[in-house]
Amino acid sequence: MHERFAGRTLAVATMHGKEQVIGPALCAALPLAGFDAIADLDTDRFGAFSGEVERTHDPRTAALHKAIHGAERSGMDLVIASEGSFVPYPPAPFLTCDEEWLVLYDARDGRNWAHRHVSLETMAGGEECRTVDQVRTFAQRIGFPSHGLVLKPQERWREGDAVIKGIADRDALEVHAARIIGAHGTVWAECDLRAMLNPTRMAVIRATAERFAQELAHCCPACGEPHFAITEAVPGLPCGLCGMPTRSTLFHLRNCGRCGHSAQEPREDGRVSEDPQYCDHCNP
Repeated sequence: MHERFAGRTLAVATMHGKEQVIGPALCAALPLAGFDAIADLDTDRFGAFSGEVERTHDPRTAALHKAIHGAERSGMDLVIASEGSFVPYPPAPFLTCDEEWLVLYDARDGRNWAHRHVSLETMAGGEECRTVDQVRTFAQRIGFPSHGLVLKPQERWREGDAVIKGIADRDALEVHAARIIGAHGTVWAECDLRAMLNPTRMAVIRATAERFAQELAHCCPACGEPHFAITEAVPGLPCGLCGMPTRSTLFHLRNCGRCGHSAQEPREDGRVSEDPQYCDHCNP
């Protein structure tokens, strides 16, 4: 294990309960003394899913800024933060994916390491409703009340709009929905995407943290820097029939962000050839 992390306490920059999945994952893989959430930290200042605060940075940068802000506010010197986005899935844009970034920041020397994970396991989206019954139907469809709801007058937030977040009670849902419909004619109901009210997203953050922890524990053989991470899947697995290279992964490439050292890593499944059905030569 890298001595950089030995005996140190990990601070989690969150106001949404993410420490409960991020902390244990990193403590299981690294020689940390423990973890804790940073109290009274406003991470919504870097962007809010419900629209009142626009995110002005890309997700990785936003997560880094959260971590630095957490270090400055708490005095802790090893801080981790996350940033999530719900965006079209690049290979199939009609699907929504959850893109999660985790950034670990070491205030002792300013070093930081990042990990990105994309999942199709999501509970997201919203719907314009004209009646309380429509709101009830939408709520049932998204797994309410285990998944919380947000209600607001319209999809795109405008200055002065009331936004009711964190709704996880049926009576409160109906009261707030009826009030907004009475005032505006419709109500926009959407999933609360904050982790503590969206267990589907919290599970994705857990998976992201577990993968990040394993990458952090993998040190560069050349300089000893943590996070000797897989950065590329190199195609070219030969076809089992004709031997021509296919688009399937031949090996993974690990890279060091500090010294630039790289190394090939074989496929975990040990496969040395691809089924001819995935060969552009045999099955054009």
